[in-house]
Amino acid sequence: MLAKLQTFSLLGIDAVPVEVEVDVSPAGLPKNVLVGLPEAAVKESTHRVERAMVNSGFVRPQSRVVINLAPADLPKDAASFDLPIALGILAGSGQIESDRLGQYAVVGELALDGTMRPTKGALSMAMTAAKQDGLRGMLVPSPSAGEAAVVEGIDVMAVSSLTQAVSFLTGEIDIEPCPSRLDDLFRELAVYDFDFSDVRGQEMAKRALCVAAAGGP
Repeated sequence: MLAKLQTFSLLGIDAVPVEVEVDVSPAGLPKNVLVGLPEAAVKESTHRVERAMVNSGFVRPQSRVVINLAPADLPKDAASFDLPIALGILAGSGQIESDRLGQYAVVGELALDGTMRPTKGALSMAMTAAKQDGLRGMLVPSPSAGEAAVVEGIDVMAVSSLTQAVSFLTGEIDIEPCPSRLDDLFRELAVYDFDFSDVRGQEMAKRALCVAAAGGP
């Protein structure tokens, strides 16, 4: 069975739409195949996803699972593909059925126990999601929901675990969209220390600043 979900990949500071296609077939030997230019963090996701599913009470399919991250020519380098891959496997193996999979984009890194970890670039992803036709909202790890909720025009649903995400998508529970705390965020974040770890890319510019600060030519 084939399942499709919408997620995002970061390209610098911009978020690019990515479609996660998961095909679960009982034919052939059990094996996970991940394609679509995945980098190391994404390749390792299959191991995290497997244990997160089992530890959340779901069944690891004893089937051939092919996961495609489209477009194929865009490098994917983030652990935020964990949740959409896990949900795709559950849907493709028939463990869940949901009409909401096409209405909500999904991002999030999974811990081995199925809980969610913060996602980098939640703001950029929410900005891109707001421009996507047909998207009602997006599922975001609870620690990153406040950042994403700054964007208007998209419902940001905070989830704390794989189990909660499944329950929402299958209609077992309802989650209120995360309210925007724009004024509070400005007050909290208006004063901060400059940190190059907040800057994605721009290696030449950061190198020039380091040389200048060191007093070099």
